[in-house]
Amino acid sequence: MGLKDDAMDAQIRSAKPLDKPKRPSAKSLTRGNSTILIGAQLLNVVAQFNGPASLTSIAHAAKMSPSRTYRYLRGLCDSGLLEQNEPSGLYDLGPQILSLGLKAIGRLDPVRQAIGVMADLTNATGLVSVLNVWGSHGATAIRCEHGNLAAPIRIREGITLSMLQTAAGKVFLAYLPESQTHAVLARELAERNASAEDSARIGPAEIVQLKDEVRRAGMARSLGTQNPTYASLSAPVFDRDGHLQLALSVIGVKGAFDASVRGEPASKLRAVASELSQKLGAAPAKA
Repeated sequence: MGLKDDAMDAQIRSAKPLDKPKRPSAKSLTRGNSTILIGAQLLNVVAQFNGPASLTSIAHAAKMSPSRTYRYLRGLCDSGLLEQNEPSGLYDLGPQILSLGLKAIGRLDPVRQAIGVMADLTNATGLVSVLNVWGSHGATAIRCEHGNLAAPIRIREGITLSMLQTAAGKVFLAYLPESQTHAVLARELAERNASAEDSARIGPAEIVQLKDEVRRAGMARSLGTQNPTYASLSAPVFDRDGHLQLALSVIGVKGAFDASVRGEPASKLRAVASELSQKLGAAPAKA
């Protein structure tokens, strides 16, 4: 027995130790992380353009070679985060990125609170209610509530709204800091004034007047300006610091309801927006 034990001990001592599990190298981890980072970088680059952009423009803005940029863009298109227009070959944000953005916005507390009152607002006014926030391209409609209405009104979620022609756009123009609205407003003014008669052009004086009108009324309205069929009212919702969080709107067929800022629909909208602001910590509005 002693000899067997000695032989076994010798065998154990001569055996090779088991290899430790290999950890991923720093190089492979960096490669994986950089792929995600570059993809995110390209998404941000495409988002900064005012519209669809070419491969060359995107590559130049991202400071990458066109061939390398193309490989990443194809992967992003396959995922639905980007899309490429077949005739022009231009790239733009895809449906999946819009879906993700809307879901992310929907998880913000002010938006959740607002969604909770939209059905009641629609039932109380008999009008379609719309929730609008300020996005990277301006005022954006992110939620539409029809309730049981048989209204011929369809607002596409994710659509960007005119700051000068829509009620919600005017609310953001009146209550957001100019530093936030300047670029979007300048672009819209340039497009509008380029094709307008001299008498119809909008300048700084008209912008100041528009802001004052909205602030005095505590809401904005639009009578068939962006869409000749619709009339809309929109009220601001503030947080505890007095910062504008969103705009809540009601929309109906022009001429089918009282679209004045002192009418019954406006009063109900104003009351709901005020109550929502208080839920977010804002002080009660002065009578």
